[in-house]
Amino acid sequence: MNERLAVGDARGSDIEEALTLSKTKDDAGEALIKNDAVRERLADWFCEANGLKYTKFRTISALSKGEAPGPEASITKIVSANKLQSIGNFGIDAGDMAGMLIDEDEGVSSFQGAWLGAPGLRIAGGTDEILRNVIAERVLGLPQDPRADKGLAFKDIPTKV
Repeated sequence: MNERLAVGDARGSDIEEALTLSKTKDDAGEALIKNDAVRERLADWFCEANGLKYTKFRTISALSKGEAPGPEASITKIVSANKLQSIGNFGIDAGDMAGMLIDEDEGVSSFQGAWLGAPGLRIAGGTDEILRNVIAERVLGLPQDPRADKGLAFKDIPTKV
């Protein structure tokens, strides 16, 4: 959980940058924010950003009491890494065919950095699939996935078919 806590707060482009881009970028003569689909995505990211903020407050409260990081670190990691990748993708798409071009003077944009870096964050500290299993089993109390090797030491798992 400590590793998930350290990795879980994905830094990069966020709702503020996406909102600014949507107000300034031109989509056939209109600002992107006038597009219903763009506004829907912005609303989703706003909700995710605020949910993450209050989930992080829970983590900080637990840590200040000397408790170990809880399952909220897993939730934060999944949501923030996926949100980062989605916002990065939005920024690149807003640039149309030039979205992936790197400006020689400015280098990689924050949207490009988010889109390119987010897949690594989705793996670090446990993949999305592993974290979903952790949340399902430890938070929601769902039964574990059936495993043929349960109770066996790694060295005792048969390797030949």
